[in-house]
Amino acid sequence: MMLRVAFLIALIAGCAGPRADSAPRLPPSVSQPQPKSESTPTILPVAYTEAEPEPTLGKVPPPASASAPPVRGGTSSIGGPLNLDEVLTAVERHYPLLRAAEQERGLAGGRLVSSMGAFDLNLAAGAEGQGTTYDNVRSNVGVSRGLPVGGVGVFAGYRTGTGEFPTYNLGQKTADGGEFRAGVSIPLLRDRAIDRPRANVQQARLDVALAEPTIERQRLDFQRAAARTYWNWVAAGQRLRVVEGLVKLAEERDEQLKVRVEIGPVANIERIDNQQNIALRNGVLVQAQRGFQQSTIELSLFLRDGSGSPTLAGKERLPDFPEVPPVEWNSFESALQTAFDLRPEPRRLWLQRDKALVELRVAENQTLPSLNAVIAATQDVGYGKSSLSGGNGLDRTGVGAGLTFQLPVQRRDALGRIQQAQAQLGQIEQTLRHTEDVVRAEVQDTFSGLERAFEFHKQAKSRVELVRIVARAERELLRLGRSDILRVTLREQAAFDAEIVEIGAKQDYFRARADFRAATGVGGK
Repeated sequence: MMLRVAFLIALIAGCAGPRADSAPRLPPSVSQPQPKSESTPTILPVAYTEAEPEPTLGKVPPPASASAPPVRGGTSSIGGPLNLDEVLTAVERHYPLLRAAEQERGLAGGRLVSSMGAFDLNLAAGAEGQGTTYDNVRSNVGVSRGLPVGGVGVFAGYRTGTGEFPTYNLGQKTADGGEFRAGVSIPLLRDRAIDRPRANVQQARLDVALAEPTIERQRLDFQRAAARTYWNWVAAGQRLRVVEGLVKLAEERDEQLKVRVEIGPVANIERIDNQQNIALRNGVLVQAQRGFQQSTIELSLFLRDGSGSPTLAGKERLPDFPEVPPVEWNSFESALQTAFDLRPEPRRLWLQRDKALVELRVAENQTLPSLNAVIAATQDVGYGKSSLSGGNGLDRTGVGAGLTFQLPVQRRDALGRIQQAQAQLGQIEQTLRHTEDVVRAEVQDTFSGLERAFEFHKQAKSRVELVRIVARAERELLRLGRSDILRVTLREQAAFDAEIVEIGAKQDYFRARADFRAATGVGGK
């Protein structure tokens, strides 16, 4: 632009001012004898054109729209300046992916209820009869249930057997009031301390606890993403404001130059140059409007109304950047300890380790022999007779006890399960160690990023203060007629660049703070 302006000024001066050789020249078709000399070169005739006219003032560039058209198909967000807490609250209450992650609680709860079905009360009933030589009817109903304590099982029931029975099946006959029975089975070795049903319940309870670290990890990710998107939106709005101010400066200057051109002290080229600046800045304004619209749409994924629908936050909700607070240099150690206490990844691995320990206990239990004791009692009610009944008929009481024993000799199934459980525990231990190293590295990295972002902002802020002073001084010189549009434009461009850099520095700082808080497990504020 400097070369173009210099060329136009030189061209105007050349056309308006007197020539160095003012003597008339002959047309190219007329020859005139010239004395020849060895020291004087022959000058060839040159075709001359008419002097270009002085540039005239063009039309003022069409102004850019003061505000971009609203984003179509969206609902506007209502309220005062939007703050980060409002965005994070909307995420907590209405963000669909967080709601989906919270369904882990229901899934884990369902698995717990399912595992507890092993201790449900079981009901069994049946009836049969025959009408041949021995005409009889038999019925039976019973309940049984395993208890979640010591592997104990209990059972009870009632049966009837009426009619004629062969002598080898007289045990099926009952008194006319039927027979009640009850008993208990007790494991003495295998399944006494733990068995598969109780292990499933314990692991399902751990799954319920495991749902919380899973949800918390998702929550931290969504809060971090929402915070970064929010600061991107604030920065885009601030950049739009800076560009609008830059356009306004050029438009106000155009009015001033218009008056000065009409009076005469300023050449038309000065206003033309300023008008091309207006056109350039209007183009930048359109791009800034598009950037703000894009960031508004991205923010609407997190900013939702009471029904959970996305809302668009316009310029009327745009806040200023808060003050950039200094970083507490001695806060790293406490932040690291906070991360170890709050981050969900280590807690999840600790719970997975507990699940693996339950599996190891079950595998070790399977290496024990099975030795179960069963105690049962029966009581007939009413009166009846059979060929084997005594004086009291079938009004009888019975008590019995028994033992069962079983042992797989090689026990390879149990030993293989022990080996698998031990290997799984080793994997979890190493993963936990690596996870703690990752947490430490993330805290280190985000803390370093926060420190550097603060230092960069200090430098950017200092530069803005200086370039604004220079730009104001250059505009004052232009007003006094001691500067030109080119210099003012360069000063304003430098101020604009510095302000954009400062906005980016603030944006980076607050995004770095969101990353740091997520790394420590605190959240995205």
